[in-house]
Amino acid sequence: MFRVAVVLLAVGALLAAGCGGDDAGGQADANRSNGKTLFVSGSEGKPSCGSCHTLLDAGTAGTTGPNLDQALGYSCAQGFDETTIYSNVLGQIQLAAGVMPRNLVTGQDAVDVAAYVASVAGKDIPGCDPSGDQGGTTATETASASG
Repeated sequence: MFRVAVVLLAVGALLAAGCGGDDAGGQADANRSNGKTLFVSGSEGKPSCGSCHTLLDAGTAGTTGPNLDQALGYSCAQGFDETTIYSNVLGQIQLAAGVMPRNLVTGQDAVDVAAYVASVAGKDIPGCDPSGDQGGTTATETASASG
């Protein structure tokens, strides 16, 4: 887990330094609501991010890719800011390594998804307080609804 966090942070540092793809409008101009919609529903007939990734706020439970609350939330709890996490997520979207499909979202849509994920990932992990609760459920609400 620590190695994954280190790799993600290294990718984020490179992107923050300008060694990555087009950042379109940038994090400050991101539409997190659109990001959530794209994360949950996908775009233009392409699979959604949530079909492979678990993200509590989005209500998704994919298992092909990493659980984003765990993968990113612990970095948040260790004090990495939302901008760093955003850069990491955007870098992963742009690189699409391994089994992750390329071009699921691009340009401003990729910025929107990355900003949304960075604003909510790990919201139930102690010590992590992401900025943007987008109206999703908490782990406690999910457990009581299914029990």
